Amino acid sequence: MRSQFRRPRSSFGHSLVARFRVGLSDLDMLRHMTNGRYLSILDAARIDYMARTGLWRHLRRRRWHPVVVAQTISYRRPLTLGVRYEVVTTPLGFDTRNVYYQQTFRVEATVHAHAVVAVRILDSRGSSVTPDLIRALPVTFSVPSTLPPWVVSWVASMHTAADTTTNAGADTTIDSHLGGSS
Repeated sequence: MRSQFRRPRSSFGHSLVARFRVGLSDLDMLRHMTNGRYLSILDAARIDYMARTGLWRHLRRRRWHPVVVAQTISYRRPLTLGVRYEVVTTPLGFDTRNVYYQQTFRVEATVHAHAVVAVRILDSRGSSVTPDLIRALPVTFSVPSTLPPWVVSWVASMHTAADTTTNAGADTTIDSHLGGSS
């Protein structure tokens, strides 16, 4: 990851590529990359993205940190030992609390997995940082002003599912897990 922090800068909104290779420790007993490893790679690719756009430095200075609040991933083809692949990360935009990313695992032009991730930025006390405060940072932002309709539907479907599910009476909405009142 260290070498990726030295890559050329870009504005927050353009698609950027992070390159990886499947290692032995990435494999499950079926000899393809384990499902959980995909999620770890998504994290690494987003941090690479934030570093290359300059956002990471400004978050760390303020002791803010990103936290995944929701994600959906579709696996299309397996990744196996030694395969070189890339993750294309594209911010889709902000809503009132989160930034949304689309991330795609590719080998050459072939898509192997596709994910949509909702990320919330938290301050050092664990309170949500509003997207307006994030956009006020000295970073070049070129994300659309509104989310694509399919992302809005995805967010609504998560809230609907969470609102109808209980765990021994506990509130299980996405926002409640990350300081919903902040």
